[in-house]
Amino acid sequence: MTLNTTTMSRALCGTSLALVLAGSVLIPHAPAYAADPASITATVLDVEDDNRFFMRTGGTARGDVAYEGLTPGEDYTLAAQLHHVGEDKAVGDPVFTGFTPEAASGQTSVELPVPTNRTQYNIDYAVYLTLYKGKVDQQSAGEAAALAEIRDTESPDHVIQVHAIQAIAVTAADAADGDNRLPAEGGVIRASVDHENLVAGYHYTLWGELLKPSGQSTGIYAAIPDYVPEAMNGQVTMEFAVPEGFEGISLVPSVGLYHKSRVELPQDGRLTVLPDVPNPVMIASDPNLDRADKTIAIGVLFEEQDDN
Repeated sequence: MTLNTTTMSRALCGTSLALVLAGSVLIPHAPAYAADPASITATVLDVEDDNRFFMRTGGTARGDVAYEGLTPGEDYTLAAQLHHVGEDKAVGDPVFTGFTPEAASGQTSVELPVPTNRTQYNIDYAVYLTLYKGKVDQQSAGEAAALAEIRDTESPDHVIQVHAIQAIAVTAADAADGDNRLPAEGGVIRASVDHENLVAGYHYTLWGELLKPSGQSTGIYAAIPDYVPEAMNGQVTMEFAVPEGFEGISLVPSVGLYHKSRVELPQDGRLTVLPDVPNPVMIASDPNLDRADKTIAIGVLFEEQDDN
């Protein structure tokens, strides 16, 4: 059999290099490497609320990672490490998560613990991410070559914040004249709520009840169902309508600050915790009932009547 090599070369133009052996054409098998360099992008969030802000108790952060340029069917490892932005140091142990992509591009997730904030200041953590080829753990990471990395200490996509203590303080006054006494027939008690260290733009619920100094309920409620502060520190007011029938006693507002997404306010004015929501539900409160600056007398108090 005579082979026309010129004709065969033209027939194979644009294909892989061919070997002609005894009338057969053998095409070498090319390694199944990805055509593009590996790359990753990520967004890091609190697993409980899908935002980047954490209570002082810490929690679990989830990095949702998109990758490109991987080899389907091969093993890869994502390493996640918290990095204290203010102190420029690693915090805790890295977490290694293995995965096997089905396509060159796709998504995966990695979770890592976020520690409690025991300081008086908010702490920013950058989540450093490293992509390795193969199965890698803490012992072998020093010898492994990184395919892609994220080392961003500024973007909100990669930086989470763990708050210090968030607090509220309440004072109260007659809404009509600003003193600490309502007329016998009732009126409106205005409670001024000063807050510290809240997240600007986050959605909170403020809810409170007027209590007697002994702690007994009155069934008089007030709420701000959706409070979105513009700054960490600020003030907001709540108004409690006091009907007739409370003359002779004092009333004190007890107020709490809640995650809006974890509570609801039915028609009766009471606050209800939604089922199956994570704790904490209440973020801060000012339950102190023994303060003159939040105690309002209604009419003439019984003890004052006895003195006369």
